[in-house]
Amino acid sequence: MRIHHVTAALGSLAAAAALALATTIPAHARTGAASDAQARAAAVCPQGFACFWPEPDFGGEMRTAQNPDHDCRATPVQPARSVYNHSSDALTFFSRSRCSVRVGALESGGYAQSVNVSSWQ
Repeated sequence: MRIHHVTAALGSLAAAAALALATTIPAHARTGAASDAQARAAAVCPQGFACFWPEPDFGGEMRTAQNPDHDCRATPVQPARSVYNHSSDALTFFSRSRCSVRVGALESGGYAQSVNVSSWQ
């Protein structure tokens, strides 16, 4: 059991680091595959929405959502493994339901290619 808890904690830390990294590197500074994936996500995610994918690197069937009141909401795929923020607001993401265990935030145009989030606001 102890190993399982350590592995789960490390997984959460890795997800938090990935989302934090995606929010701190400006889009124009990204190169290579990250830019290609981000460009594809931006092209398919409608303006004014947050877009969620069930697999890393924007894989699987994309689901969109809006949250004009910034209420705590479940992600439309559980868990979301990739996120693109095409809304005009910064959005905050959480690894657990009911907006607990904050993973990080994405500014408008921000994305995370490999995360594990279950709720947002």
